[in-house]
Amino acid sequence: MQHDTTKFFSQFSSSDSPKMHLHILSMHTSPLDQPGTADAGGMNVYILRSLQALLKLYPNLSVEVFTLDTSGSSSPSAQVSEVLPRTVVHSLQVDAAAGASKDQLPALVDDFAKAVADAALENPDIVHSHYWLSGMSVLSLLEGAWKDYSVPWVHTMHTTAAAKDARSGQGEDREPQARYEGEQKICQQVTSLVVNTVDEAQQMVRWYGAQEEKTVVIPPGVDSQVFHDVVPSRRMNEGSSSECFLVFAGRPQPLKGLHILVEALALLPQDISVRCAFIGQGSPEYHQQLVSRAEELGVDECIDFYPSYPPEELAEFFRRADIVAVPSSSETFGLVALEAQACGAAVLASDVDGLKSAVADGVSGVLVSPRTPKAWAIAVEQMVRSPQSRRLLGQNGAHRAREKTWEHSAEDMLRLYRTLMSLA
Repeated sequence: MQHDTTKFFSQFSSSDSPKMHLHILSMHTSPLDQPGTADAGGMNVYILRSLQALLKLYPNLSVEVFTLDTSGSSSPSAQVSEVLPRTVVHSLQVDAAAGASKDQLPALVDDFAKAVADAALENPDIVHSHYWLSGMSVLSLLEGAWKDYSVPWVHTMHTTAAAKDARSGQGEDREPQARYEGEQKICQQVTSLVVNTVDEAQQMVRWYGAQEEKTVVIPPGVDSQVFHDVVPSRRMNEGSSSECFLVFAGRPQPLKGLHILVEALALLPQDISVRCAFIGQGSPEYHQQLVSRAEELGVDECIDFYPSYPPEELAEFFRRADIVAVPSSSETFGLVALEAQACGAAVLASDVDGLKSAVADGVSGVLVSPRTPKAWAIAVEQMVRSPQSRRLLGQNGAHRAREKTWEHSAEDMLRLYRTLMSLA
């Protein structure tokens, strides 16, 4: 399996600097959308931060980003980005897209692909698609507008149907068969499959028959200018063995596990006081379920719900937190866990998938298993009872996160792009 990126890229000279025009397809969500709202989450952060680092690293790179406009807006579809130099963002409008939910988007893949071909300002030297819907759009392009055009194609899954279903819990819907079939086609035809961890690479081979030689591990990074710890001495003077401030950040939905936290709060001993900040906007139905259940259990007064926040404000929550909880059923990596560690917070995370790579168990945080309210209540209580352990985990996490930057990720991604271009 292609885990040694240095060996893989060694055939390509870093002294060459040819012009490179990149197409990024992110059909169901724009990388410029605020994470924690609608369908915007870790993938948005991944695309935006990695692209910013790439553009800074490689002055000869120009980019076109393509996303689907489901708002029904009549604004121009192509705009020069204010936050990404040398980048044009196409927000494409197609019939039936206005007001379409994420579940309805698979039927619009071919229309989106045609809109991409019509809107493109320049032929790409390389294409990078994100999430299975975008990958299916590339397949449509390769069978249609691009059938006579040879272009290297890189794909990042971010999540897969197989991984989600393998870890799904109560209240989490099964993924449609069309998604399984689409992801398998992508793995079979893509030029290179970028994954976040070695575990994810093994999953792609085991569940989808991905070719090992096409699979490259490039871990995500963290923006150290935004996500960083407070002065260490300040944290050393903080901490209580009976009180704590717990933060969750993400899109509230069953797979993120907020309902498990609510249930766990009700199981804590009465001498422990946990104040919670749940940050992010999800479906109104799930939110109301959380509120109603918290009221039934008598823990509603210790929970504050907040909207999503820009990274700078989210980092402030992490720096104030004693614990950051990530009770997801499945994560290909878990950027929130890494960003929280960078801010010096002790992290509790589910013992699943990419979270096992994002969190060094017992060093920068604690992995919780099984994913049940009881197990989470025990983990929270143990963390609260030991402020010294919390501080040590936070310090270790901040140190560990400094070694994982978007600049490092961009260097590996750029070498991959250039290698594929040289072999095309």
